[in-house]
Amino acid sequence: MQKRVTSFDVARKAGVSRGVVSAVLNQTAGIRVSEETRAAVLQAIEELGYRVDVQARGMRLGRSQCFAAFGNMDNPLFLQMLQGFQKHCTQAGYHVLLYGTDQDEAARYELLEMFRERRIDGIVSKDATQYADEAWAQAIQENKIPYISVDGYAENEAVCSVLMDYKASMKIALDHIWQKTSSSPIYMEVYSGPAYSLNWGDRQRRLGYEEWMIEHGLNPTTMNRMRNDREPNRSEWVSILREMELPAAVVCNWSYGARRIYEACHELHLRIGKDVYVMAADNTEQVNAYMIPPLSAVEVPYRQMGELAAQRLLQYVTGDVSLADTTTIRVPCRLEIREN
Repeated sequence: MQKRVTSFDVARKAGVSRGVVSAVLNQTAGIRVSEETRAAVLQAIEELGYRVDVQARGMRLGRSQCFAAFGNMDNPLFLQMLQGFQKHCTQAGYHVLLYGTDQDEAARYELLEMFRERRIDGIVSKDATQYADEAWAQAIQENKIPYISVDGYAENEAVCSVLMDYKASMKIALDHIWQKTSSSPIYMEVYSGPAYSLNWGDRQRRLGYEEWMIEHGLNPTTMNRMRNDREPNRSEWVSILREMELPAAVVCNWSYGARRIYEACHELHLRIGKDVYVMAADNTEQVNAYMIPPLSAVEVPYRQMGELAAQRLLQYVTGDVSLADTTTIRVPCRLEIREN
């Protein structure tokens, strides 16, 4: 085997100390290196074919240069967040360990051991908006792990979250459909579970709806609550739509609801964008641009949220931001105007 080229070899060839080579490679703050010296070091590195020993540097710095991304691989929103997260990490010289799961919460705790073993430097997770596991939050704090939750821990100030302003997103959706129709918006509120319950995001959306309607002198009770069923009762959607005064302006908290409105309009021979105007306040199913006609929506910018999560994790690791600073990172929503 060929002898491995070391930083000593680079220093000897460039005629400098090993400390200068390290300063050039790591851009060490407080050590000034002239452009002539920097050029000599870089030329020596190229001629010798020197490669940084990442494992050794990690041991010296106490970092693995790797973050773990935890989430449900079946959730397209996790993949969107991951795109933004990985982009920022790559630019910063960090690797991303993809830790996909099918909602197995026990898998989160495997990441604790990886952090203790210095195989990762921090964790980001894409959570449901109602996620607030106190045991996990306590484990993060006790182990002093740099951690960011995208969408979770909305009401727990002890955990750093990246959140969109869901109340503002509903008001933006209502402003847009009001501008287009001047009709009092009807709110179709979709919820999950066997009993009527809303997560934090949808509670904020409803609050935004109620405030907006009152501000415009309209009745905030023009609301229908529909359960997100695997086998949707289409007749129920058709029945509600049949009772609406046309032309109707409908806002749904989920794109799932907008899709059901499209189906009901088809059955009743109503024209989307003529008889019934529809808008969604999310992009969960990633179908808004492909519906016919394409659906306008206030969409959650998960790529940007991933980038901001990576930025904060790096600040935690470098010490630019204290782990005690768990200030929520607020992200504005994005209005996507399409044909409908």
